Amino acid sequence: MKSGGCFVSIVHFRFILSAMFVLALGASLMVSVVDAQTEKTDVDANVSTRVNVGQSGIQANTTSNESAKAELNTTTSSNAKPQGEYQSAQTESHDRLKTSYDMVYAGSDNTLAVQTQRHLYKPGDAVSVEGTIWSGLSASVGGINTVSVQVTDDGGNEIYTEKEQVNNGEYSGSFELPTDAKKGAYTIHAKADVNAEVLSTLTLKMQAGLDSTTKFIVENPTAWAIKAGGHDFDVNITSDSDVTDVKFDEQAKKLSLGVQGETGTTGVTDITIPKSLLSGDLTVMIDGQVMAPSDVVKTSDVQDETTLEINYHHSSHVIEITGTNAVPEFPISTVIMALAISSVIILASYGNRIIKRN
Repeated sequence: MKSGGCFVSIVHFRFILSAMFVLALGASLMVSVVDAQTEKTDVDANVSTRVNVGQSGIQANTTSNESAKAELNTTTSSNAKPQGEYQSAQTESHDRLKTSYDMVYAGSDNTLAVQTQRHLYKPGDAVSVEGTIWSGLSASVGGINTVSVQVTDDGGNEIYTEKEQVNNGEYSGSFELPTDAKKGAYTIHAKADVNAEVLSTLTLKMQAGLDSTTKFIVENPTAWAIKAGGHDFDVNITSDSDVTDVKFDEQAKKLSLGVQGETGTTGVTDITIPKSLLSGDLTVMIDGQVMAPSDVVKTSDVQDETTLEINYHHSSHVIEITGTNAVPEFPISTVIMALAISSVIILASYGNRIIKRN
């Protein structure tokens, strides 16, 4: 009996050692996988930072004078003053996408500036208008207290008019688009309010400098269905371009789409990406080149999704958005743990059979 008891104890001891070895092996593999994934994320983040040298050909200018009414506010005046280095909306991901367009400051060549915070809006959105006045213009007319702002839709119908107060050479205002707003290009006309008697004494060039216009686009969003990792996702895209071939590459952690429009015009696309699909450090490329910082703005970054506004010159392009985190189909750590648990169960069953036999 003692011999049998000793044999059972030995079996138990061997079983415990085997189970401990399997669990230790699983834990070791999990740590290795986590380290490898962390290293890969770091490499991806570094690449995202280093390769940001491509040019998409879009210059940032958010204001235009009477001679350039047809331009969207997607190019920047030489008087623009950058607000600093890239802003980070998510410290943990070190995301270097800008969260706003640079403010345009009026100067001697562009005496009255006007711009919107975004270049593309949806029906029902709130539109923010802001601008600056060159101090030399204000001094020459004895001061400017208000700027009249008028907004018309693509058909010339007035949807907003207001006198905005000027403070320290700057003015701003906002309004909501109707929920049934027409699609197309909307025009903002800003005019510095000057006394009629003073106005009559100004040169034609100076009078022209009292006016400025810019445009923004209104379009309806479209939800594109994406299947990844065994789940369904909706990627909402709003654009004045023809959008095609929206797809997601899980291995490359990349969302891509085609955009096309009339050559010689400017295009803008707003894309909302679920963070459960793609997140982390985001890099935006057009036709294989990283886009200039002035052409991509993160207009929204909330808990569940990120929205980017992308500007470009029209023709046919492929836009690619890559991230450092993507939806996992079968997490490796989960697979390893499942194998470890299965091994323990098999060993336990085998050990029990031996014990019963003896």
